[in-house]
Amino acid sequence: MPVTYAAVGASKLADVVRFPPEGTESYSEALQLGSGQERFVAASSLLMTWGAQRGAGIEVSEIARGSEEAYVGPEFDESGHAQGLRVREEQFGPDGEPYIVPGTSAVFSVAGQAPRSVLVVYTVEEDQIVGFAWGTCDEDGVVGEQRFTVEIREDQTVWAVARGFLASRGAGYLG
Repeated sequence: MPVTYAAVGASKLADVVRFPPEGTESYSEALQLGSGQERFVAASSLLMTWGAQRGAGIEVSEIARGSEEAYVGPEFDESGHAQGLRVREEQFGPDGEPYIVPGTSAVFSVAGQAPRSVLVVYTVEEDQIVGFAWGTCDEDGVVGEQRFTVEIREDQTVWAVARGFLASRGAGYLG
């Protein structure tokens, strides 16, 4: 399932907010969720099992789990240099649902609107940041890429952070 935009993986770089791909609008938002390691682990687990989307009233269906063999998202270091493949450890949420991995596809539905298809283009697995980014796979509304992370900062505050770039080609709920 291909995505409907060219700058795959661009949301990895914070500069995408200042310099979005041509024809798109960028955004960045953060919300403090609390503090402490327990809050970070709980929020990370929810995020990596579609909890943020479900909590926002989006029905997540037709989940097709990605596989390392079928799709590996782009991996770059801070300087933009391509990195080698790495083996990912399988992780599961408290209810046994597997964590989102690169190449996972899903369909999002909200009452009164046409369903939207997305593809997870990369995941983030760092000591203090966990998350993923999806790209749109259809052109039935806004198109682009959105990154969602949970971060625990030096002061132990826990934040939900979203950033991305979107081009409006019609009405939709992904924007």
